[in-house]
Amino acid sequence: MTWNVWGRFGDRWLRRQRAIAETVRAQRPDFVALQETWRSDDQAQPRLLGFELGMTSVFAPSRMPRDPDPDVHLGLGILSRFPLWHVERHTLSTGTVALRAEIRLGTESLHFITSCLDWEEDHQEQRFAQATSLAELVSELKARGDGVIVAGDLNAPPGGPELEPLLAVLEDCWQRQSYDGITYSSRNPYLGRGEWLEDHRIDYILANADPVTSRLTGFDEDHGSPPSDHYAVVADVPVA
Repeated sequence: MTWNVWGRFGDRWLRRQRAIAETVRAQRPDFVALQETWRSDDQAQPRLLGFELGMTSVFAPSRMPRDPDPDVHLGLGILSRFPLWHVERHTLSTGTVALRAEIRLGTESLHFITSCLDWEEDHQEQRFAQATSLAELVSELKARGDGVIVAGDLNAPPGGPELEPLLAVLEDCWQRQSYDGITYSSRNPYLGRGEWLEDHRIDYILANADPVTSRLTGFDEDHGSPPSDHYAVVADVPVA
């Protein structure tokens, strides 16, 4: 599962936090990638979610929109139902990072990686460079014979040139259905009007295995409202 959970923006973030936890619980994922997740001096959203859901959690700061509270830092998170054997923060470029967690599944390793590429419309070159660095990391891990999943907010629609490096080494797990999987929708009341990426799928799960199913969630679990300005992507992917 991957979800940009929109930090502590808006005046309903505490309610949204509860709805995020309930949405994840309903999906029962083994691994969750979080973007725009938050950490303060005394709390961290991944840790709170992990405690409530019975999952291991990690957090890494990365380049994100700034929270109005200077004591709150946004970044990336991973939740896992399996113990994390190794965790590493990889610098991509311009302050953007990828968070990698290695999980041992029997005698094999699975690397679950999340990132959030630059969101500005004129940062196409930066996104391409970040995706290239990420693809190089994936290639190194695949060369060991390990499984790799990249899950995150890539801030580019399907067919965008920024995605080419990653799609050269991993498969897009979205299976075309009766709907196109838009994750950044103008129907979402939290989305600012005129956003350059609106009505596109910009959140992805990429893997070196074909998915069994894929779907969106996070539409109306907060008393009829979505818990975030993004919808979440869930894919059932064989990993061992």
